[in-house]
Amino acid sequence: MRSLFSFTALLLATSTAVAAPAVRQGSSQASFAAHQTVTEQQASGVYDLSGLPQFSGKVVQFLPSSHGGVLGLVLADGTQVLVSPEQGHTLAGLIKPGDTVSIRGIKARSLALIRAFGITSPRGRTMQDGFIALQQQSPEMITGPDIVLHGEIWLPLYTLEGQIAGVVLKDHSVIHLAPREATRLQAWLKPGQTLYAVGTGSNGELGTAIDARELGPTSGQLVSVTIGNAPPRGPAPGSAGYDVIPGSE
Repeated sequence: MRSLFSFTALLLATSTAVAAPAVRQGSSQASFAAHQTVTEQQASGVYDLSGLPQFSGKVVQFLPSSHGGVLGLVLADGTQVLVSPEQGHTLAGLIKPGDTVSIRGIKARSLALIRAFGITSPRGRTMQDGFIALQQQSPEMITGPDIVLHGEIWLPLYTLEGQIAGVVLKDHSVIHLAPREATRLQAWLKPGQTLYAVGTGSNGELGTAIDARELGPTSGQLVSVTIGNAPPRGPAPGSAGYDVIPGSE
C-alpha cells in the first residue's frame, strides 16, 4: 500500500512539473502581447505580403517632407524606398540610418525606386503599410523663416508615381519641387551639378527639407518656382496678356 501511495504521489508531482511551463508560457505570451508597441502590432496586418518581392539594403537617410514628416528612405546604393505618408512616422520609429533592413514591395522598371509595403528592422520589428496612398505634399503653404540650401546634387527625388519632384543633395538635405516645375527646370537638376535653393520647410532630427520658392545654379541666377499644386504664374501686370481670361479668347 505504501509503495502504491508513493508511486501515485510521484506521478502527481511529475504531472504538475510538466504542466507548469505551459502555464508560464501562456502568461508570458499574454504579457508580451500586452506590451507590444503599435509598430510591432502592425506586423500582422490585413494583407499577406509573402508573395511580394523581397529586397534588402543599408539605410543612409530618411526622406523628410517639408512639413516635418517622412516620405521614405534612401539605401546605400541610391535606391529610394517610399511608403505612404500615413506610415512615415511609424517608419521613423522603426529604423535608423545605418540599419540594414528587409523590404517587401514593388520595384520600378527603370528607376532606382521601390514602393514598400512592409519593412523589417534588424531588430525584427516590422511595419506593414495599409495600401492607402495619399498625396505626398500638403497643399497648404508653410509659414516660417526661409531656409537656404546649396550643394552638389546626389539623387533626383521621386514621387510614388515615379515623377521627379526635386533632388537630394549630397549633404542629405532635400529640395521639393512640383513635378511640373521639376520638368521645367530639369537642366539644373542633374546629379553632380551644384544647386542653390530658397524656401520654407523643416529642419530637425529626421533631416532638412524645403519647398523651393527660388532655385538656380548659383545665388545670382535664381528663378521663381511655383510651390505645390498652385496654378502657374500668369502674365505680369501691365503686359498684353494680363487681362485675358484663359479659354475666353
